[in-house]
Amino acid sequence: MTLISGAEFKEFLAPLLVEEAAAADEAFALVALSKLCEPGDGMAGQLLQALSAHEIIQRLVDRASADEMVARLGADCIEHLESSYEQPWPRLWQAATERWLPRLNRNELLAALRWFSGVNLPGKAQLVLRDSGYFPVSFEDLGVHRPHALWCLGDITLLGGEHLVSIVGSRQVSRYGTEVTRDLAAVAAQAAVTTVSGGAYGVDAIVHESALALSAPTIAIMAGGLNHLYPKGNLAMLHSVAGSGLVFTESVPDVTPAKFRFLQRNRLIAALGRATVIVEAGATSGALSTGTRAVALNREVAVVPGPIGSAYSVGCHDFLNNNLGQVHLLARPQQLLELAGLGFDLSLQADSLGRLEKRALDAIGHLPMQAWQVQRLSGLTVKELQIALGSLEILGLVERVGTSYARV
Repeated sequence: MTLISGAEFKEFLAPLLVEEAAAADEAFALVALSKLCEPGDGMAGQLLQALSAHEIIQRLVDRASADEMVARLGADCIEHLESSYEQPWPRLWQAATERWLPRLNRNELLAALRWFSGVNLPGKAQLVLRDSGYFPVSFEDLGVHRPHALWCLGDITLLGGEHLVSIVGSRQVSRYGTEVTRDLAAVAAQAAVTTVSGGAYGVDAIVHESALALSAPTIAIMAGGLNHLYPKGNLAMLHSVAGSGLVFTESVPDVTPAKFRFLQRNRLIAALGRATVIVEAGATSGALSTGTRAVALNREVAVVPGPIGSAYSVGCHDFLNNNLGQVHLLARPQQLLELAGLGFDLSLQADSLGRLEKRALDAIGHLPMQAWQVQRLSGLTVKELQIALGSLEILGLVERVGTSYARV
């Protein structure tokens, strides 16, 4: 059965694909699965290990019985599914079809593609399928819970960045949390590290806004369709991120954000970043779910310490205590570079540096920084910084670039 005609493929789907599809029906079927399945639906991922997306959709259209699916999947696959979900196959298949069939509407999917291809939002609209070369390699760690397609606005090359760091936290953020988040974003920007977050109020917004202010790349991952960018109060910021960075989701247009979708979205934030930093989190903050996912994925995870007893930081402190040996305490903003895999080398001359020079050098990145930025990150006074920068220039560790400074 042909799922999409040549004319429909050329009009609706081909312009959105970042690469030429080997098979139009398979590409359309993967997009269809992103409509039928809720984020993280492992059952669909399990089936994709045995069947093509095209065949899965075809079996749904034909209302295949559980027995017919056994013939296609094989006994070993069925045994694995029953073991994974601790339910008999007929019940598993019945539950899957009850979830997916009500959403199996070809015209609705074509309408979603039509809207996306003509979307009047900043950033180039593109679809990145799970078999695309642009699909993040890091998402392979999600196994059967990988997305089927990514609906993207902006620069999809950011998905392949080697040094991506996820920075998350509560929507309610303290002045201290605000300052720390800005410092982390500044360190990331200077080292050309792409920041990843969820576009929400609080820490997420500060991450994106700081990156935008520094003309640095940033990625916002949404929990609903791109015609439901959320929260509405951050629309202008999200449009700016799409224009200069990347906004993407695994959900088709018209899917509205919901609590369970935010929690599933967090697995993408955790998987995409090489490391995850939790700045502030209350005892029940959703940011902690991102940290939990990151730990499970063997990512580097760090929490920012806060005042003892602070409601803004109690979640961070508890998370650290509950994951000793797996979670770092972020002692200074520059530690972000170590988490991102860039290291933090004070060079062989470090032993000869004084306290002021070491603090100034710790703060300076490889991209030019204004003196006020160095002062803010180092915590030195203006006079102390002038002395330190002079010494570092003489030693050949720092060079002046116009009115800025950078590591040699």
